[in-house]
Amino acid sequence: MRQNAPDLSETGSVEGSYVQYRAELRIFFARRARKSANVEDLVQEVYERLLRYPSAEPIRDPQAYLFGVARNVLRVANNADRADEQRYLSCEPAELEERLEDLSSLWIQEDGGRELAEEELERVLNQLPRNCRVALLRQRRDGWTHQEIADHLGVSINTVKDYLGKAFHYLRIHFSLRQKR
Repeated sequence: MRQNAPDLSETGSVEGSYVQYRAELRIFFARRARKSANVEDLVQEVYERLLRYPSAEPIRDPQAYLFGVARNVLRVANNADRADEQRYLSCEPAELEERLEDLSSLWIQEDGGRELAEEELERVLNQLPRNCRVALLRQRRDGWTHQEIADHLGVSINTVKDYLGKAFHYLRIHFSLRQKR
């Protein structure tokens, strides 16, 4: 048994309480978490916090204490998820195509400045993080699918979509600011 570990179960250990309350915590997080995929991580975070910050005195109501910690973990996770949702633009592949067509119209110059537009695009692409740039070029220039890009980069399809969203978001901001000048 760990020193200073809170006495949270009949067995007197954090490990024992993990076994005793794990199913209840999973249900608690499954009903309340913004992302259901995070349930197991949230359960583990509760026990990690219990081990990291042991109680100085015996806990009178272990279940109430445990779920109090769980509510704090849930609040932090939901706030982080909410901030991520607001930070990144999420859209379907068809919408990404439409956005790129809108952006491509910004690069067409009437005075034959296509070379300048290409140089500007190259400069902006080089400012993107490597994975965002690779995902964008593989999809738009090379015609790769999300799965092919994911395999190439060794990431999930959702991560590829995030990379593309970040790339389009950056391009949209860059070229909209450029138009306002």
